[in-house]
Amino acid sequence: MVKRVSASEAKNRFGAIVDWAVQSQQEVIVESYGEPKVVILSYEAYTEIEQLREAARRQEALARLRQLRDEVRARNQDLTPEEAQALSDRFSREAATEMVQEGKIAFQEE
Repeated sequence: MVKRVSASEAKNRFGAIVDWAVQSQQEVIVESYGEPKVVILSYEAYTEIEQLREAARRQEALARLRQLRDEVRARNQDLTPEEAQALSDRFSREAATEMVQEGKIAFQEE
């Protein structure tokens, strides 16, 4: 069962509330003037939520990539295999360059 406490109670009993959230594996909703403002939950529960968010982001990205792939296929059905390969190579280079600029990947020199 989710526990609800006022902001002043959370302030005065923070340690006990944190202990309860960890031991019971339940969330504690902190309210201010009857309105929910924040949730206190165990770190384990937080990491589970983050894993679910990351999985959802990946699924969304894959869905967008699949949609893009289908759109590209539909527009480029008349390309020769060589033209398709050249277009693919260009796209890959542009994507890699963009990821390097954003700091998402780095290449090591040999």
